[in-house]
Amino acid sequence: MFLPLEYIKYRWNAKGRHGIHSPFVYDFVDNCLRIKLKAEDVSTLNNLFGRLKNSRQEIEIQDFGAGSKKLGSKRKVSAIFKMSSSKGKYGELLYRLSKHYQPKEILEFGTSLGVGTTYLALGSNNSTITTVEACKNTRALALENLKDLDSIESKLGTFVDYLAELPKEKQFDMIFIDGHHDGEALILYLNQLQKHAHDETLFILDDIRWSDSMKAAWEEISNDSRFHMSMELFRVGIVSRRSHMEKEKFVIRY
Repeated sequence: MFLPLEYIKYRWNAKGRHGIHSPFVYDFVDNCLRIKLKAEDVSTLNNLFGRLKNSRQEIEIQDFGAGSKKLGSKRKVSAIFKMSSSKGKYGELLYRLSKHYQPKEILEFGTSLGVGTTYLALGSNNSTITTVEACKNTRALALENLKDLDSIESKLGTFVDYLAELPKEKQFDMIFIDGHHDGEALILYLNQLQKHAHDETLFILDDIRWSDSMKAAWEEISNDSRFHMSMELFRVGIVSRRSHMEKEKFVIRY
């Protein structure tokens, strides 16, 4: 969701690397955000985008979250792709995060067509990605799109059901939450995921400006004393405990 006035405010407050004193955040801006996609990865992504953009297939969607009101329950694959948030520069952000930090275990809430999953997988060949999707028809398409990528575990079910069955000892290094777009649900998932995270786990929260409830949730999360590091990149918020850091909030130009 693009909100012109909020974007102007964001750009006014956003910082580049100058004026950032946190070594972690400085490295993120100076190195992570400057990573260029490999030519072969760009080719893989363009091939996927071409198939999805030109697809005439329609599927029945079960939307368990606060989905787009612009689309009905029966949707064209091309329309789903057009509304996808995990492409363009924010998809590239996932690639850069995966590439720079090389997380061993990644959790994605909201597979959709597998676009975000593809960015994450291409960024790091050493990662195991667990991706959760509640709609069986969407998941079936995603499995087809992801078939040539390694170390991806696709789970069918709601986020609540997945969390209920997740072994207590399971830990993730990077967690990407997309697909529900409800602020109260986002906070619930984030709270339940704390026992599956360590001090340096990165939580990547998409569409933090989707609705008033999402904006309120981001405000609460970024002020949460558990998260000593929070970064806002307009549409995406990133938080981590990083308890050795002094608590700071950063608005990053992206």
